Order: sequence, then C-alpha cells, then structure tokens
Amino acid sequence: MIGIVVTGHGGFPNGILESVQLIAGKIEKIAVIPFNEDSEKLLADLESAIVEVDSGKGVVCFTDLAGGTPFNVSGKIAATRDNVRVIGGTNSPMLLSALFKRNLSLDEFTSTAIQDGKDSIKLFEMKKKETEISEDGI
Repeated sequence: MIGIVVTGHGGFPNGILESVQLIAGKIEKIAVIPFNEDSEKLLADLESAIVEVDSGKGVVCFTDLAGGTPFNVSGKIAATRDNVRVIGGTNSPMLLSALFKRNLSLDEFTSTAIQDGKDSIKLFEMKKKETEISEDGI
C-alpha cells in the first residue's frame, strides 16, 4: 500500500483529510503535516511522516500549491529518495480517488491521481430549457 502524506499551508491538510474521511471512513497509512512558517520544522515533520506511512511501496506527498513551501520542501526530500513522489494542487476528488488505488505502482498511482484531479474540475452551467416550437412558429 502506498503511503500518503498531506501537507500544505495552515489548516489545508487537516481540512482536506477531514472532508475525505467523512466520505471514505478511517484511512490507514496517512499523515497530515501543516505548514505554519517554520521550514526546518516542516522538513523534520515530513521526513518523520514519510517513514511512518511507508510500508515498502513508496510514499506520495500531496501538497496544496505547486511551488509553495510545502511542495518545495517535499520535493527536496523526494530528490534524495527513489520511493517518494510529490503532487502539487491537491483537490478532494484527487485524494479520495487515490485512496482506492494505493496498490498501483508508484508512478501509475501519481499519474492516475493527477488525471483524476484534473478530470474532477467542472464548471457549473445552467442548461436552458428547450421549448417546443409549433409548426406555426408560435
């Protein structure tokens, strides 16, 4: 099972996990690491969390913003470990879908999670009610 670490600014990681757990129930091998302006603490907390959730199939760090501090610090760790990947721009449907695909290979898992996240972004549109027009045009 692929381990999951959710990190991001402020309450993002706890909030998205709470939301996903409401739908999926209790989740194993997952950790949340909030970032509150201390990069050194974030680095240490992420390294500990990665070890905690790794069951041998690898770990994916889901972050809130690509290019933000949690993403960059996670990337720093991933650059030194073959079994760690980092995804930025995490959304709830992406994380929820990923929970059910944790037996894929690490690279398939990340590709699928990213695609599921993209596919879940939709614009709400009102459909206009089609009216029937009689032969008279009235």
